[in-house]
Amino acid sequence: MKKEEYIVLAGKVEKEKLLKKILGEVFHRILKQISQGENPSLEIPARRKESIVYDEERDIILLKRILMKRDFLNMKNVRKFTQTVAIGATMTELLKRQIHAQLRDIFYNRAYLFETQSESDSIIEDIAAMMGVYRENLGVIASAKGVCVGEVKIRDRGDIIDCSRLGTGGWSITPLVDEVTFIDHKAEFALVIEKDAAFFRLVEDKFWRKHRCILVTGKGQADIATRRFVKRIREELGLPVYLLVDSDPYGFYIASVYKRGSIKMSFDSLRLSTKDAKLLGLLPSDLDKYKVPSYARLKMNEADLKRLMEIKNYPWFKDEKYQKEFEIMLRTKQKAELQALCSKNLTFLSDIYLPRKIKGEDWLS
Repeated sequence: MKKEEYIVLAGKVEKEKLLKKILGEVFHRILKQISQGENPSLEIPARRKESIVYDEERDIILLKRILMKRDFLNMKNVRKFTQTVAIGATMTELLKRQIHAQLRDIFYNRAYLFETQSESDSIIEDIAAMMGVYRENLGVIASAKGVCVGEVKIRDRGDIIDCSRLGTGGWSITPLVDEVTFIDHKAEFALVIEKDAAFFRLVEDKFWRKHRCILVTGKGQADIATRRFVKRIREELGLPVYLLVDSDPYGFYIASVYKRGSIKMSFDSLRLSTKDAKLLGLLPSDLDKYKVPSYARLKMNEADLKRLMEIKNYPWFKDEKYQKEFEIMLRTKQKAELQALCSKNLTFLSDIYLPRKIKGEDWLS
């Protein structure tokens, strides 16, 4: 796919230039349309199913450049048009004052126009895609929930943070993760863990010290800041990245979001995806391989099976190694959390499972 066929966001843009772009290309254009008796309108990238494409060569999910008209004198569009202009005005204020606001802040700032925050979040994403810049460039940040522990030192707005000296709590990844700089590291790889409980087990076991690594958790489905931080570890420190998730359809999808991007944020995949990250596990085939007892496994319900069939048919999961793991889940109708390895012994994850998987290069690419 050629570059012009999909949405590519610009890197860091000066606030003054971006402010002029919003005022000139959005608000002044709308005012001109109104003064000339025209129907005021905007051209927004269509973020719908048929616009989402999987670039097999790059192994990444992207947003195709298909524009849709959002106009005022149209009963179907008038509400969203009004919401878009209002959120654009809020972003203009943020840029003028050179401050940031959380997604939740913006929802409450314009709550009279929205029924739920998901509505305002979607409008913010529309504007970012329309302007061709990251949300953070527009002064908008999402709450970050990720945590990092391990052999790396960073600088965050003048403060030097040694992630090897933060006890069991670790460093809370900032929403402004692109303002962080790496100072030094002694790590040989980064390990991204789906859930906080498994992360804490590895931290308390000092896995990061014994194996010279950086531990990161997104505490479930990863937020943007955590995904960007992992991408920067890979690009700037040159470290291999391994993913550790639950053995269920949701775990596979979370790993895929780190690797290839998400459907929802497909317009920002190039910045957020770590495409060569390796999925270590917990794989369905590992349950028998490591003799995880039946009482530590969970039965898949109808929702699990439905989700499994959905991801099984995603084009980025067509590799036979992934399909083999999916077939095991379909046949056994079993899933398992990472904590299932505690049925072997409480430190089995740290002492046996991970060292063996990494040394044996037992992962899915």
